[in-house]
Amino acid sequence: MILYTKPDCEKCEDIKKVLESNGIAFLAKDTKDPAVIKELRPKLSGLNNPILPILEFDDGTIVSNNMGLYKTLREKGMVRK
Repeated sequence: MILYTKPDCEKCEDIKKVLESNGIAFLAKDTKDPAVIKELRPKLSGLNNPILPILEFDDGTIVSNNMGLYKTLREKGMVRK
C-alpha cells in the first residue's frame, strides 16, 4: 500500500496513525517531491477532486480523503475503527 501525503497535513498524520495502530504496512510518499507527483498524477485521472491523503491499495484501488478513505478501510476489513 502507498500513502501519498504532504507535510503539515493533520489528516495525513491521522491516517498514518490508524494504519500503524492496525498493523497495516504502507509506504508513505511525500507529494512535495516532484517525482512523486509525476508518479501520482496519471493514477488520479478520472477521480473527482482528490484530496490528500490518498491511499493506493495493493489491488490498485485509489481512495482519497474526500472519497471515504476510512470507510473503505473498514469495508476491506483492514481497520476496526
